[in-house]
Formats: sequence, structure tokens, C-alpha cells
Amino acid sequence: MTNNSMTEIHSVGIASAIDAHGITTHNPVHEVMHDDYLAMTSDKTAADIIEQVRNSSLDAQVTAVVCVIDSDNRYQGFVRLAEALRSDPQVSAKELATGADLYVYNDEDREQAARLLQRRDLPILPVLDEQHHLAGIIRFDDAMDVLEEEASEDVYKKAGVGSLTRAQEIVRSERLTQGSLKYPFGVRLAFLCVALAGGMAVGGVVEHFEGVLEALVALAIFVPVIMDMGGNVGTQSSTIFARGVALGHIRLERFFRYHILRELAVGVMLGAVLGLAGGLIAYFWQGLPNDMPMLGPVIGLSLFAAVVLACVLGFLLPWVLLKLGFDHAPGADPFITTIKDFSALLIYFSLAAWLLGIEA
Repeated sequence: MTNNSMTEIHSVGIASAIDAHGITTHNPVHEVMHDDYLAMTSDKTAADIIEQVRNSSLDAQVTAVVCVIDSDNRYQGFVRLAEALRSDPQVSAKELATGADLYVYNDEDREQAARLLQRRDLPILPVLDEQHHLAGIIRFDDAMDVLEEEASEDVYKKAGVGSLTRAQEIVRSERLTQGSLKYPFGVRLAFLCVALAGGMAVGGVVEHFEGVLEALVALAIFVPVIMDMGGNVGTQSSTIFARGVALGHIRLERFFRYHILRELAVGVMLGAVLGLAGGLIAYFWQGLPNDMPMLGPVIGLSLFAAVVLACVLGFLLPWVLLKLGFDHAPGADPFITTIKDFSALLIYFSLAAWLLGIEA
């Protein structure tokens, strides 16, 4: 930037913060910095500020604030356009300037810069180099993108709904919460099939010790399957809810009119497929060899009920916690797990007692 009294620079865009291997690296401010901003020296007047804004081709977000610099391009503060319009046309930019302490250096972490911009409710935040020279700005909309990306990284570690790159997260969240049912069904089913296979493997371990069990050994084999599938589904639902609320894709005012019904539909679809798969495996693995043909329907219906229940609880319980004023992120999963485990096992053993003719 030169020492001209008035300067308008144009954007270089936003750089990626993910390396070639998909591993998140240090994210300095300059990666999201723009150099499309308005700046003028401190000896200029309010009239000069207004004239510069009038002649600018930049959008309203950027022109709402004009940075103030000295003759060596060192940052002195900023002037809001509204303040310039209300002031005497001949008052100097130096007198109008505020926010001399509101800036970040270009090697600072971009998330911290975004949070500062959010807290102070500014349209832009100046970015300085090591010599305190004005190097660029962070725009408010870019800051919100940074916070969304950081939230995405944290929330998707909770459940197996895919390892998503930052550039895809917002789009995929919209598709999970607002698009066709085919997308959330396909994404979640793939990982739940892995969980189903893992649950069956745990059942094989229980089978290895069937000599210790004198009654209902076949039912005991499938207890881990029922509990694990419900747990995975509940965690997925609560994660999608938390992220959807954070990004504004889930609107609480239409929670019962749309979002809970949508999640119920996804749960029915997932429950039907997983219940059918689990019931068939149970029938051929334990039901047929042990002359218990109804074991397959018991497992299938129990899986269906557990999955649908977990889907609904995964959305409903965080919503209740939000309404009560509690933090739903750490609070929802323990409630979901407790209610889901109790209900799923109650359904499971009740169905077994009824369909298999065993007295409870």
C-alpha cells in the first residue's frame, strides 16, 4: 500500500487451511484476510470520508467503516460512515477515529480474530503486519464462515457421519437437515451398517461363553446389537441437531412442524433396513439352528424400535434442554443413552417373552 491519502484495494480471496493430506494446519489470519477496504490519512475530513465512500465500488459492509492511517500507513483507528455523516464536514478523521486498539496481526489465529470481530459487532476488523502497518481486513461474513468451520470440526468428531473437509461442511449440513431424505439416509446407513457388523461381532463373543448361561443364551447374544445400534443412531441425531442449530439450518420455531417429523422419517427408513438385516442374520445364525424361528422377528422389530426411538430422542432431548436453558451439547447424549438403553431393552425382552412364549 502506498502513502496516498485515499486508497481502495481489491480482494485476493480466501486461502484453504487444509493441507494436501486433509490435515488441519495452523490457520493464521492472513489466510482469510481481504485487501479490499477503504483507508485515508488522519488529516482528511468527514467530507473526504463521505466522498470516498460515494466514489467507491465496494459493497456496503466494507464501506460502512473507513480505516484511518498515518503518513507511513500505520493504523490509527477507524471511522464509521454513520459517524462521518452526522459530524461537521470539516472535522478531521483523526478526531472521529475510534477503535485504535481493535485489530489483529496477520500471523494470529484466525478463529480468535473471528471471535473478536463477533464480540465487538463490527462489519470489518483491521489486520496489521509486524510494523503496525495496515495490511488488510477480515470481513464479518468471513469471520462467521471461520466459526462455522471450526464448529464443524468439533461436532463431527462425535459421530460417524463422515470425515468432511471444511469446504464441504456447510453444504452437507444443509443437505442433512433440509435436502432430500435420500442423502441423510445414505450417509448414515453406510456407517450404521459398520456399527451393525461390530455389534454382531460382540454378540459372537457372548456366544463363546454360552456355556455359562443356562437360559436365554440366544437372546443375550443380541443385547449388544440392540444397545449399540440405538447408541450410534442417537449420537448421530444429536450431533446433526447441534450442528444444524449452530449453523441456522434448524429453526426452533418450526421444530415440531418440520424437523422432528423429518428425523422421524429418517429413523423409520433406517430402522426398516437395519431391522430387516439384523432379523435375517439372527434368524439364520441362531433362530433356525436352535429351532426358534421367531427369534428373527424379535431382533428385527427390536432393532426397528430402538433406531426410531433413538432418532426421535436425538432431536427431542437437545431441544428440551435448549428450551430449559441448559447446554445441550454435553447434556443430551447421557440422557439419550439412558432412556434409549432402558426402553430398547424393555421392548426387546417384552417382544421375546411374547413371540417366543417365554414367561417374563
